[in-house]
Amino acid sequence: MANTPTLNLEAAFAQMEKLARNREHSTDRSSPGMPSQASHVQRNFANQIPSANDDGGQCLCGHHHLGIYLRTLGNRSEYSICPVCDPQARCEDCQGTGQLRSFNLLTLRDEIIPGACSCRTGRKRADLLNRAQLPRRYQLASFEKLRIEHLGQNQNLVTKLSDCRDRVMGFCESAVPFLSGHEAAPDKIFLTLLGPVGTGKTLMGCAGLKWLVEETGCSARFVDFLFLLGQLRETYSQNSSEEKILKPLRDADVLLIDELGKGRAEKAWQMEKLDDLLNSRYNEGRITILTTNYLPPEAAYDPVRAGFRSAPANESFWEQSLPERIGARMYDRIVESSVFVDFIGLPSFRRATAEAFLQRHKAETTKGF
Repeated sequence: MANTPTLNLEAAFAQMEKLARNREHSTDRSSPGMPSQASHVQRNFANQIPSANDDGGQCLCGHHHLGIYLRTLGNRSEYSICPVCDPQARCEDCQGTGQLRSFNLLTLRDEIIPGACSCRTGRKRADLLNRAQLPRRYQLASFEKLRIEHLGQNQNLVTKLSDCRDRVMGFCESAVPFLSGHEAAPDKIFLTLLGPVGTGKTLMGCAGLKWLVEETGCSARFVDFLFLLGQLRETYSQNSSEEKILKPLRDADVLLIDELGKGRAEKAWQMEKLDDLLNSRYNEGRITILTTNYLPPEAAYDPVRAGFRSAPANESFWEQSLPERIGARMYDRIVESSVFVDFIGLPSFRRATAEAFLQRHKAETTKGF
């Protein structure tokens, strides 16, 4: 049997000290004839990114803690990193490369870990937000931007909406340890927001999804229920697999399904696929946010409230319950796993905004008569 070489501790420590000295001077000295990667990246930054003191250079992210802002590109928008506040451009730990060095005690050598520096956190999370496919209308959704002007002086409604926001925030905060990998999944992994149209359910759901991505770096997806049904219908007509559509939704750390139950009666196989989707997320313990206009069977809309004009009187959710729309099996999973937040009794923000606009327009057109 060959002799196993013994580790000479003095030699090992000497090698470690040598590597440490080399690492201290690595940012000052480059290999002959070839610039270091760090200096190359720094030059690129210096050429492309204006500093805060340059003429016209101004913060675009409002000093967001990750430097993320929403960049408009023609008819679309995407999350990007503020060129003025970009932490990677001024990072002293990696010199702008995003790479970190780690000493391997077994090989007694430095190892380069690409993308490991914390200065790249903002870029990674901006990319995750773009992959979430939030609707453009809700890309700036946040808990801080809760609008209450349409509630007038009705303090009860203000309190109601604030309570809805606080409950959504509480659910999201309870999910952070799990999504960060520090704790097991919480007992309630579904968040179901229900109530009439225009009351802020989608806004709150998107704010929660966006906040979770920013805080934990989790993967996330937004999907509209009716759009998803249409995608499944297309796979059937084209004789293609629906797995390409459903797998990203199954695997996302956080999934938001908007307008659950909306639309006309669908084929049984479509609802079975959706049932499989929710059942998979239920079994895997994945965070799922649902918004719906349909209520549990024991909580019907008060017909008197229809006069409050929270929704058109001919909408099907006045008469049908959530289990009638999605089936008993899917509904049971939701009830067992959900924190419910109801927006019942709140007025439609969109309707109030439209009525205020019409009143101003009428006042302007009748002025002088």
